[in-house]
Amino acid sequence: MKNEWQTRQTLLLRAKNQDDDAAWEEFVRYYSGFIHMVLHKMNLYQVDFDDLAQEILLRIWKSLPDFIYDQDRAQFRTWLGRLIRNQVLDHIRSTERRTRKHSAVADEMESSARVMDEPEMGKIIEEEWKLHIVQLALRNISTLFSARAIEAFRMSIDGKSTAEIAARFDVKPNSVVKLKNRVKERLVIEINHLRNELESP
Repeated sequence: MKNEWQTRQTLLLRAKNQDDDAAWEEFVRYYSGFIHMVLHKMNLYQVDFDDLAQEILLRIWKSLPDFIYDQDRAQFRTWLGRLIRNQVLDHIRSTERRTRKHSAVADEMESSARVMDEPEMGKIIEEEWKLHIVQLALRNISTLFSARAIEAFRMSIDGKSTAEIAARFDVKPNSVVKLKNRVKERLVIEINHLRNELESP
């Protein structure tokens, strides 16, 4: 599996090819949830998140072939954050034009989005991306472990002590430690895989 990861083209590079439908479907599978996470952090009101996410994905699809990866300059997430922010503002302005009679609501929507400048947007993108990657990785490895092992690991992430987890599953504390370490080691491998696949072409 590891060799397959190393020799496979990264998702970003493949998704830049608009004729590669499989790569685009995989891109949407990995990024649509992340886009929804970011939109919910943007303090938007009366917005259809599904429609807006589709608009953003369409804009990504159109713009991705022109994205140039430069490790010394902007990361893909920086580019993505700027694109999401701009599409949200375009969506709000378009909504405002279509509903002049409800301009007070539209003004409130636009002002709340504009409060979020690019540095703030960048911070949200970074925080949500880290969380998104961990969630994806944990989901991907969940079939490799028992439900008890995954739950024990989740409890440890939530701040539960080894003693509490041991009591919950009626096992010895050292068994909990072993379970957590096994899941953690595999999770780190999966996180690194996802980062290689999703972050750098």
